[in-house]
Amino acid sequence: MKRADWAEVVAKRWKVHHLPELKKQGPLLRRGVRLLEEFRPQLQLDPHALPEQPFDLHLLNLNSLYRRSRELYLKQGGVFIPSLVSSPRTLSSPNLLDPVIEFSPIQRELVWSAIDPIASKSTGRLLELRSYCTSLFHEQNHRILWKLLPGAPPDRSGLRRYLNFAESLVITTDMALGDGLGPGLASLFYGMGVIYDPGTTVYQELSRGNPRDRSRSQLKRQYRNYLQASLHATYLILELYSSKDIFKVIRALFPVLEALGMRAAKRSGKLDQAFIQYTNIQWQRRHRHFLVENLCRVNDSTLNLLLNLSEDPLDNRQQYLIAEKWFDLIGL
Repeated sequence: MKRADWAEVVAKRWKVHHLPELKKQGPLLRRGVRLLEEFRPQLQLDPHALPEQPFDLHLLNLNSLYRRSRELYLKQGGVFIPSLVSSPRTLSSPNLLDPVIEFSPIQRELVWSAIDPIASKSTGRLLELRSYCTSLFHEQNHRILWKLLPGAPPDRSGLRRYLNFAESLVITTDMALGDGLGPGLASLFYGMGVIYDPGTTVYQELSRGNPRDRSRSQLKRQYRNYLQASLHATYLILELYSSKDIFKVIRALFPVLEALGMRAAKRSGKLDQAFIQYTNIQWQRRHRHFLVENLCRVNDSTLNLLLNLSEDPLDNRQQYLIAEKWFDLIGL
């Protein structure tokens, strides 16, 4: 069975685009693990796959963006360490700046908990194990991006904008991964906790609506425009702008996108509120001194090269240009 064939079968059999509340996800998680395990023999081996990282080989088989991120991270000297690490510890750690990523090697335990006749009767164990799943794609992209970005300004507001831009660009790349997989597959891996976005049909819609006389580069440009709108909307959300103001800004900056721009803004508005209002802010405050030491590369020769982003929400010129370089690098 070809890669596209088994992926299509998985998506059709999954048939879940929206996950229920957390306490009701156990049976779905069990079904998803069983489904992915059923098709594991169809996967092609990949030298970059991490043993026991849940469904890493599946994603490497499925998506070129996922593979490109792994290749770039390893090429720049990135290291993976198998270790028991929970999602909360990952989110609170300053290790985001280190060229080392921890991951929990729990795939066999996860699969056993889903298929064993006795263990699978209770889904509580599965939900617990999922809290140890890591989105390696997200973690890799943060570390790759640090190499691309100029130094950060040391003042509080400048550093905040710098960090929020970096986070928004990585989140936007999560969106692109979800769209590339399509919601039929992305929602499955999102439910497993190994990617951070459940995907939309935007890329599929643009592809289907693309006239034959238009080149692939034009389709790519149209989707990039959508990602640029998503990026700036996400950045403004992290900057704590209201949804009403964000819609106005996106309309002003991306008028040619029309309804697609509004979809980008609405999608960005679905970012977890606890992350926006608490996790992101507290992480920046808690690790400020560490961040200044490691990101604010200030001396007489670099002072004018720091990434000082504008306070004006209608001025996204620097963000736009850096995002274009990032999209080129990551393969979007």
